[in-house]
Amino acid sequence: MALTEQNPSPPPQAMLSKMLGFELALGVVALALAWVFSVPLLVAFSGPWLQAVTWGIFATVPLLLMMVWFEFSRAAWVRELRAYVDQVLKPLFVGISPAGIFLIALFAGVFEELLFRGVIQTALEGPLGLWPALLLASLLFGLAHAMTRAYFIVTTLMGIYLGGLYVWTDQLMVPILAHFLYDWAVLTWLLRKSN
Repeated sequence: MALTEQNPSPPPQAMLSKMLGFELALGVVALALAWVFSVPLLVAFSGPWLQAVTWGIFATVPLLLMMVWFEFSRAAWVRELRAYVDQVLKPLFVGISPAGIFLIALFAGVFEELLFRGVIQTALEGPLGLWPALLLASLLFGLAHAMTRAYFIVTTLMGIYLGGLYVWTDQLMVPILAHFLYDWAVLTWLLRKSN
């Protein structure tokens, strides 16, 4: 019997469940680490919510401009990155409903920022200082996304940006919103012709 496909992709509903489960697991890890290292996560959500939401929305703009630049750049490394996204990442999301894409982006924004900025960056700040903590948390964020060298560099820089937003505003909601809105916009854009 001949196989037409070596590694068939799981059905969209199964892929959605895996992605949401993974992001939720990051949230559980974040809460456990916050407890172990006595990181007061609720403090990161205090402050004026309307201001945090406003800054979170505006903070998404530079990330979206980066996305547009990636879409039209002719740099060789950007073309390679686009090819990787088209050939490897995009197929993972094909067939997932718009509501599913929204949830994936929301879970990634909340739980990844909770872990990398809310817990890791905050916990490292005491022993290392502000800037080394931001850089190390961003490096770990990049390593967690290191599917290619270029993707590692881009996500590390994004981690520095998101960590800087957290330092500047002292509100975790700002990088959470920027991360969520960026992921949602990117996934929606990439899948506009596929779903």
